[in-house]
Amino acid sequence: MRKPAIAAFLIGLGIASRPGPLQGQQFEYAKQAEFDGKGNIYVSSDQGKLIWMATTKHCSEARVASDQQTVGCRVMQDQELGNSVPSLQLEIYRKGGHKEIIRPGAPILDWHFWKDGQEVAVCYGPRVRQGTYALYDTATARQIKKLAEPPDESLLPEWAKGRAQIQDESVPMSAALNEERTKCVGKVLRQISAIEPGTRRSDLLKVFRTEGGLSAPTQRTYAHIECPYIKVNVRFKAMNSKSPGLEENPDDIIAAVSGMERNGLNRLARTCPLSNPQVELTALAIVSKIEKFSKAGVAHW
Repeated sequence: MRKPAIAAFLIGLGIASRPGPLQGQQFEYAKQAEFDGKGNIYVSSDQGKLIWMATTKHCSEARVASDQQTVGCRVMQDQELGNSVPSLQLEIYRKGGHKEIIRPGAPILDWHFWKDGQEVAVCYGPRVRQGTYALYDTATARQIKKLAEPPDESLLPEWAKGRAQIQDESVPMSAALNEERTKCVGKVLRQISAIEPGTRRSDLLKVFRTEGGLSAPTQRTYAHIECPYIKVNVRFKAMNSKSPGLEENPDDIIAAVSGMERNGLNRLARTCPLSNPQVELTALAIVSKIEKFSKAGVAHW
């Protein structure tokens, strides 16, 4: 449950101080909750009209339940410090403009909807591995169940497990499948190790695709095509002499690579056991190199 959810909207902006510009305006009909292009969060009225509830600036994380009617907003506690300050409050926006507030009494480590948005599971506590799991009714914010974190996360009940954990546990295991996954991991690691300062943008795009978020022609985040859990931040030296830095050029030179998420390699290791010792050593070497440069504040490996 501590893993990040792929459907979440992650925002690192300040708290909204007043309603959005569309509040009170019945400008269109909709039967589903939605986020508009300006970050406004809406739910549907019983008549199908949009009701403004908040903006994504108010949330460090916001997502819509599978019923497409219920929205959860992990409230950003401090505007200036953003996500560096743990959130203590989860707001639930429901059809008809209803809002419920859940305050578990400790920093919210993770959360997800359960039973198509009828319930929400929250993991809270001082830090990871020292959390408490609680299940709440989204219509009343009433606590339904509560349990301490077990020594083995596989012992958690289904409602407390996050999507990533459920996916991990659903991966089929056999000697033949492990061998195939080992080959796949080895391939990914060799591709990653070939991307280094001095190579071209065109070489990078053979194995990575662009990722969303803030970017510029000379700096962008990329995700591995076959394993999008692995992401890198790449800085380029522009090769367009006419308008350097204003547009992307396949011949731009990679100046630095940083920020490869260890979560990606950890996930590969969990779902793809490395039966090949050489592949395992390669993975460990890459992770060790990344951590070394990260601690030293160096922008490339």
